[in-house]
This record gives sequence, structure tokens and C-alpha cells, in this order.
Amino acid sequence: MTKIKTHYHERTELEKGFHFAQATKAGNLLFISGCISWDADGTVMGPGDWPVQVRNVYENLKRTLAEFGATFENVVKETVYTTDMEAIVANAAIRTEFLKDYTPPASTWVEIKRLVNADLLLEVEMTAVLS
Repeated sequence: MTKIKTHYHERTELEKGFHFAQATKAGNLLFISGCISWDADGTVMGPGDWPVQVRNVYENLKRTLAEFGATFENVVKETVYTTDMEAIVANAAIRTEFLKDYTPPASTWVEIKRLVNADLLLEVEMTAVLS
């Protein structure tokens, strides 16, 4: 069994309250929990604002990857959960700003009814391979 070596908490108290880590490293694999557009207190940033939420989510992912010395180049799998497929497609250029310089990951996009907070529009989780 692979020993789990590292947990990373971006919003420590909030994440511990829900008993999860923003990211967990097991061997050379990094599993990043679904990132949403919220601040340290759990307040939604940009309610109803697709560009703001997409940018915040990918900034959070970028920051989490950096904590492990990684970039989007290390990402091998991405899952995007959205409450509105047309809206996320219309805002995909923001996502592309973050990923355009890297090898594209395998990616699945899923439309769902809602997320943990009704003001959230998308959630993105990633798996990365670390060197």
C-alpha cells in the first residue's frame, strides 16, 4: 500500500470542519479536491458571475499545484462539474488562459443540478503526476 505523505489545506478550518484536504499526495500522485469559488470563510466569490468564478477556480488550482512544485503540465486528469454547460463553454477561454501552454489533460465535463452552495456555478478537480 502506498503511504499517503502529504495533505494540503488551503482553508484550514473550513476544510477540517468538513473533514477533507484540498489536496492529498500519495506516492507521486497528487489528488486535488474539487475547487470552487469561495474565500477563506466559505463565502462565494462572484455569485452568478461566470468569469469571476472560472478565474477563481483555476487560480486556486494553480496555487494548489504550486504548493507541490507542480504546474498544469503535471495534470493528467481534470473533471469539471457545472450547473450550466452552455455557460461554462462560453467561458472556456478563461480556462484556456491557464492551460494553453501545457499538454492538455484528459478531461470530463459534467452538468449537475447544483453544488454545495446554490451560488456556485462550477467545481473542478484534478489529478497530477509529480516528478
